[in-house]
Amino acid sequence: MKPSSPSDLAVVIPAYKERFFAEALTCLSQQTNQNFTVYVGDDASPQNLCSIAQSFSQKLRLHYHRFPENIGSKNLVHQWKRCVDLTRNERWIWLFSDDDLASPNCVESFYRYSAAHPADVYRFNTHVIDEFGKQKSGSLRSPDFESSEEMAYHLLYWQRGNSMPDHVFSREVYNRTGGFVYTPYAQGADWATSILFSKDKGMYVVQDGLISWRQSGINISSTASAHRREVMGGHYCFIEWVLAHFSYLRTAPRHGISFDKIHEAAFYNLHAVIAQHYKGLSPSQYTEHIDFLRRVFGFSRARSVRELARLVLKTSVAAIKAERKAA
Repeated sequence: MKPSSPSDLAVVIPAYKERFFAEALTCLSQQTNQNFTVYVGDDASPQNLCSIAQSFSQKLRLHYHRFPENIGSKNLVHQWKRCVDLTRNERWIWLFSDDDLASPNCVESFYRYSAAHPADVYRFNTHVIDEFGKQKSGSLRSPDFESSEEMAYHLLYWQRGNSMPDHVFSREVYNRTGGFVYTPYAQGADWATSILFSKDKGMYVVQDGLISWRQSGINISSTASAHRREVMGGHYCFIEWVLAHFSYLRTAPRHGISFDKIHEAAFYNLHAVIAQHYKGLSPSQYTEHIDFLRRVFGFSRARSVRELARLVLKTSVAAIKAERKAA
């Protein structure tokens, strides 16, 4: 039964894909604490999301809105923002997804953690599932609390899970910081936003809840390598944002994290993401990459060329191994 009192939490779903949408709404309808309102922002989908949303009208406090223009395919961060603009005055915002899943205790656990540990942003641990709901990777469990600097350092080294649907943040921090960090195709935008929102008070992890992030083969992250020339610029923007954001560490480290540590971690992240997520660079991108390393990281031309050569060799070897394994 839906609660009659006003909710404190807005669950925001930027929606486009029909395939897993009912599953996403089902997991919300099964939450043990129903003190939330769901806002669905239909990104001019060609699929019938409205009927699916309406089928949950007796199970969830749900508001559905169809936007006249699709923008999420190229400007996903703007789609996030206009979906948040649908909300009312809820104190907390959870930017969920049309294909991910949440364990039934997520909302209940969030309220318990936020009451005991005041902060601006909280997140759940996440594991990856495939299109059939089968687990692809285990959860990268984060400590109960980290400063923004510590979290960012470990995140850049891929030692932390982090995606927008596993975050709950306050409306106050969203308004105070100017909202989501923009990058093309939202590449790294979830990580940057997490870093930004946690700057003042750090981040608590709601250990009891778990998000199943779906790598379905049809979302932007799943198809990034096939469209790397288009979307990789978004990750370049993220790396540049990280180094600019943490420039305050140049004068004094915080929580044991110096600017040099962030600089090292950002470089590691850039090449790891290119190698594993985008599956390498095409030759037409070599000059652009060298220029980026020189301009943003301050490398000499000679070092930039050497780093590019290492990256090309690494991805070539990985591709050969993948081909042999497939054969």
